[in-house]
Amino acid sequence: MPKIKIVFSDVDNTLITSNNEISPGVNAAIKNYVQNGGIFVLASARPPLGMRDLVEQLDCGALIICLNGALILQSSSDDAQTRTLFEQSMEPNVLTTILTINQSQHLSLSINVFARQKWLVQKSDYWVQQEEDITGAKATIAPFEQQLGTAQQPIHKILCMGQPEEISILEQQLEKFPQLHLSYQRSKPTYLEIVDASVSKMKAIEKVAEFTKTSLSQTMAIGDGENDLPMIKDTGIGIAVANSFPKVKAVADHVVSSNNDDGVAEALRKYTNMD
Repeated sequence: MPKIKIVFSDVDNTLITSNNEISPGVNAAIKNYVQNGGIFVLASARPPLGMRDLVEQLDCGALIICLNGALILQSSSDDAQTRTLFEQSMEPNVLTTILTINQSQHLSLSINVFARQKWLVQKSDYWVQQEEDITGAKATIAPFEQQLGTAQQPIHKILCMGQPEEISILEQQLEKFPQLHLSYQRSKPTYLEIVDASVSKMKAIEKVAEFTKTSLSQTMAIGDGENDLPMIKDTGIGIAVANSFPKVKAVADHVVSSNNDDGVAEALRKYTNMD
């Protein structure tokens, strides 16, 4: 039995390679860790549909943290029996505010809405198609309905994609709306992940630890982006892959090889303290 009982891993630029694949070495290391009694949990900004294939490939268990921690699901072999263990939606006016900023500032950002297991966009564009290629999921293209964002159809995350300078403008504008109670971080220079301020991967990890009756000192987190900072800082052991943002490496307990060089496998071998 490993001394680190649960390992939480980011997906993009951490678990998978630049070719959006799980390497054989990483796959084998995860399966070895799980077979020895560990729990391996994906913790991603991705929606559930963008994680399903990875869970099947890894066969690593039933728990997944989606949408940066706004949604925690317990899956099963029967998709119809997937249970929501936790969800946190956003304030009702968030989407309207972001759409207004995009228009008034003459930005060309791609606005993507995630409502439970749905991925909604008003139109397909370069960014949507890129994300579909990366995740293997398909967006639903339709005008945003008036009730989107209300209690009847809550929004759990908004992803804005575009050029870094336009993302910076959006960040500056969002600072003017503290009443919306938002947290927004870049998972890459061209992606701004927006959730309720109470949401983070670390808070989701705390809920999973409570659900599994595991001490946080017996957890490990692996990641690369700004949205991984809290979990890398506050779990028992925080691991940054070599391709991480500099600020992520700065708070990590250890830095391992890059996502293209089996960094996750290295972390599992070196730092889970397998007996």
